[in-house]
Amino acid sequence: MPEAAAYAVVGVAVGLLPGLPQPRLSPEVVLLVFLPPLVYYAAFFSDPREMMRHLGAVLGQSVGLVLATAAAAAAILHLIFPDIGWAAALAFGAAIAPPDPVAATSVLQRLGVPSRLVTVLEAEGLINDAVALSLFTIAVANIGTTPGVAGLAVHVLVEIGGGIGFGLLVGILIGWLRRRTEDSLSQVVWSLLTPFLAFIPASMAHSSGVLATVTAAVWLGTRKRGMVPPGARLQAETFWRVLNMLLVSVLFVLLGFQVPSIVAGVSQYSAATLALAAGSVIVVVVLVRIVWVLVVPPMTRRLSVRSSAKASLLSTRERLVLGWCGPRGAVSLAVALSLPLVTSGNVPFDRRGLLLFLTVVVVLTTLVGQVLPLPWLLRRLELAPDERERTERLRARRAMVDAALREVDDIADDREHGHEGLETIRQVLEQRRERLCRALDAETGEGTDEESSPVACHLRLRTLAAERKALRELGDRHEITRRTQVAISQELDLDETRLHLLHPDI
Repeated sequence: MPEAAAYAVVGVAVGLLPGLPQPRLSPEVVLLVFLPPLVYYAAFFSDPREMMRHLGAVLGQSVGLVLATAAAAAAILHLIFPDIGWAAALAFGAAIAPPDPVAATSVLQRLGVPSRLVTVLEAEGLINDAVALSLFTIAVANIGTTPGVAGLAVHVLVEIGGGIGFGLLVGILIGWLRRRTEDSLSQVVWSLLTPFLAFIPASMAHSSGVLATVTAAVWLGTRKRGMVPPGARLQAETFWRVLNMLLVSVLFVLLGFQVPSIVAGVSQYSAATLALAAGSVIVVVVLVRIVWVLVVPPMTRRLSVRSSAKASLLSTRERLVLGWCGPRGAVSLAVALSLPLVTSGNVPFDRRGLLLFLTVVVVLTTLVGQVLPLPWLLRRLELAPDERERTERLRARRAMVDAALREVDDIADDREHGHEGLETIRQVLEQRRERLCRALDAETGEGTDEESSPVACHLRLRTLAAERKALRELGDRHEITRRTQVAISQELDLDETRLHLLHPDI
């Protein structure tokens, strides 16, 4: 069972204990506490460069598919409950439209699939949240009203343009501050404040807080490795991974706590009506995604005249997996929990309990029903990365070692240091290179003998700089993915941090 669903089960079990008070999450708490860091984390570790390579598929799924899913879900809900109103139905459709790729991609990466499949899923998750939440905000603002076309157009422009512009401003400002901050803990604090500094003011200005957060995160994520010291970078990345897991687990546990009250809030509906509504919505969101992914890309391929666009298209088997990888997750829950208690006209929103119930059912059903069969589906379709993808990290490390060896040769030619330390480092690097050339699947071990003295430590720092430069050049030439670049860069950060701890004066 996916971890998120397990958290919800734990919450339900604890919530059913007699005499235990039932915590209630206000919409404002969910919107301001959970949503900004969840969106920021997903956007910060995204790969905009890879997203641009698959821009057609990413935009088609994160914009077109989200809008189609929201519209289909809203139509089904309005058909079953005609008096619910189109704005409320569309708000519900927007809440459940964006899939959460985290649970699916963790399975895909563990089992090994072509990297572009994971890239499209992650890039889609970056944009579809912003599209869905912008649509949700507009729909919620119009619950109980009859909006005009001109007013909606202005609202959309302010949402999108204001969100992107404000997010870029926050990203530039935070980047400027972090470049002038040396303390590691202060770096972590700045990174924690960033999503809230982007989200809250943008929302108060009636712009998209989500787009502002995503824009700031992407701006900082693509520039972070050059503006933050390695030790601070490691602490901040570790902090965010722990925080993201904590937020997701707390959100699902709190959801489990509220399941009894959520069920009680729909007691006025018959079980048959609820089952019909939930089943219909689940079928619609699953089928719309599968049909879209299988049908739309071949149509765009016929329309496209650029060979690069055609080359980036996924195969039929990959698109089938992509279509199935649509579980809803924490963002859908956070959005649904942020539904207002009263409409814009100060009228109680009596359908909130129904929409929240249906969202919970959709999230838990798709989490379990779509993630659990993934290993079986991948085995049946025999999807696996090609040889170049399997050896990507190995080739990157070998190129880095070659750059370090060239740096050692330059140091020897300059006669700046004693040959004993140089020869020790050279021997370690050459042994490492031999292991890399022999091993196509294994990662190399790291030696420590070459760093025993301050002089040797200084030499090793120079070779690390050469390795980091070589890694950056590989990424700039698109020879490795950003995922590989970040993973190996973290290893270099660990090496450099350890050297500074051994010899703080260097």
